Amino acid sequence: ARRGGRGGGAAAAADDADASSSSWDDGDTIAAIATPVVPQAGGVAIIRLSGPNAVAATRAVFRPAAKAARDAQRRGDPMVSHTALYGEVRDPRDGAMIDEVLVLPMLAPRSYTTEDVVEIHAHGGSVCVQRVLALLLRNTSRDESGDLSGDSLRVRLARPGEFTLRAFLNGRLDLTQAEAVHGLVNARTNAAADGALAALRGGLAGPVKKARAEAVELLAELEARLDFDDELEPLDESTVAARTRRLHDAVSAVLETAERCRLRETGIVVALVGRPNAGKSSLLNAWSRSDKAIVTDVAGTTRDVVEASITVAGVPVTLLDTAGIRADTKGDVVEAIGVERSLAAASGADAVVLVVDARGGWAEEDREVWESLAGRTSETKEETRNESEDASSTSSATSSPIEGRDEFENARARLYAVRGGLEHHELNDEDSTDDEKAFRLEASFADAYASSAFSASSATGVNGASARRAPMLLALNKIDAVPYVSSPVSEEEVSDAGELENWTKRAGVPEDVVASFDAVVATSATTRFGLSDLEEALASIIGAGSVNAEGAQWAANQRQAEALRCACAALDRLTETIKHGLPVDFWTIELREAAAALGEITGEDVAEDVLDVVFTKFCIGK
Repeated sequence: ARRGGRGGGAAAAADDADASSSSWDDGDTIAAIATPVVPQAGGVAIIRLSGPNAVAATRAVFRPAAKAARDAQRRGDPMVSHTALYGEVRDPRDGAMIDEVLVLPMLAPRSYTTEDVVEIHAHGGSVCVQRVLALLLRNTSRDESGDLSGDSLRVRLARPGEFTLRAFLNGRLDLTQAEAVHGLVNARTNAAADGALAALRGGLAGPVKKARAEAVELLAELEARLDFDDELEPLDESTVAARTRRLHDAVSAVLETAERCRLRETGIVVALVGRPNAGKSSLLNAWSRSDKAIVTDVAGTTRDVVEASITVAGVPVTLLDTAGIRADTKGDVVEAIGVERSLAAASGADAVVLVVDARGGWAEEDREVWESLAGRTSETKEETRNESEDASSTSSATSSPIEGRDEFENARARLYAVRGGLEHHELNDEDSTDDEKAFRLEASFADAYASSAFSASSATGVNGASARRAPMLLALNKIDAVPYVSSPVSEEEVSDAGELENWTKRAGVPEDVVASFDAVVATSATTRFGLSDLEEALASIIGAGSVNAEGAQWAANQRQAEALRCACAALDRLTETIKHGLPVDFWTIELREAAAALGEITGEDVAEDVLDVVFTKFCIGK
């Protein structure tokens, strides 16, 4: 069942008859530890309760230190919201003290979930907080006779993300804001945290809700014409087409932020490769401001892959220092294994930096390393060519007409079965029969489907791995040790294109090799010269240049991006159906799908299984 808007766009259908059987809307009082449980670490740990029994369950185990608070609790007076109480947690069975705590009640609706919420601030570590939680989950209290009763209170352990889920269901947050909470908790950089905060403030939901409102408004106008066309003015198709284009542009603008989110969340892996003693380890240490890699004058010091973490343009980057690559390892088994791991690291990296010793100049070993990288590109191109041929044959095989149906039946069948587009087919040719029109309509959908399938397959390889080659940078290292006729006075001069060309020529790097790289940078690991240029070049080739280093911009995550793509595809199909003069019935099909996809982003129109996927990613206490 889909969920309609309630409050901030959450589920109005939560009050339906089937709500009681929902796996995530049972109305229980829930409890969980909201802070990391780390042995012998952390001064304070927090337990969070939410639900109708939150206050009563807390009072069953809490004894305030102040006499006035104890008297109020004994009389059953309501807790004062947003006022901290100091006291002790005691076991109701024997009165044994469990911990000294602070209790902070936040009564409905002024709480995170809009329910009664109580936070118990216990001592940190893993023992004290676990004991308090276990006491709450024991569901014990004293009835009127003073005897212990295990059924008078019900508190259960919260499921992953259930507190935020309740905030969504109760209208405190929309789905984009709920996901922003997860992004904020899991942020790895300042940029990611600031971006999540921007989304939490509604930065992402705003344009999406506006686009959905426009789609719904247009859909209502078109559906009205299906019933009252004779009573309305003639439909201006050009106006509808223009509104569709503007709507598509607005959705596409939000979709363009998805790569920014992917980079912030997953980061990238950069492999430093090159021949032995090219300065890879020194470059890793200088770049990461650490001493992770051993550096000596002996060639081949690094035998295994060494990792270091940095941040470039707000993107988490994992640097891999690899063993020097050379064909002749002189029978050294350990070095041979290291070379294999270096090639594997380069193959799996998101970007590769080929480090060349500018002092020693371009050598045959450098060419061997470069060819090993370029060789994989040739294989990838051949695989892509084969996939293209397969896609073409698929298109031909699926382009046969469906007999026994008129034109619009064929079109409707394909709309639901293939979800392709109409491209380069004139279906309104007056000299064509209905069967010929249906055939061309069928073929257009099949061609679009095959083209879409090829685009997706060419973007990903086996097991979803990227089929295109990783971006490559050429780092001319050790330039501080190279005699220079006219010594540069600033880093900007060395960064100049003419100066870089001069450096590559002085190092003897062939022009065809230079042309194969996405960027060339001159560096010195010893003086840290050129590292800022290296970061700028890396940010540019991986697409992080559009990522605001201050992290002020929100971005669409993977789930949201998929829904945005569905909306864009539906709007593309709408444009084609308008162009080819199909009836208004067909227009409404695509508009309805676009509106549904946009509603799935904010939670205004979302299925329960989508909520399960979103909120199970959260930690238990969030």
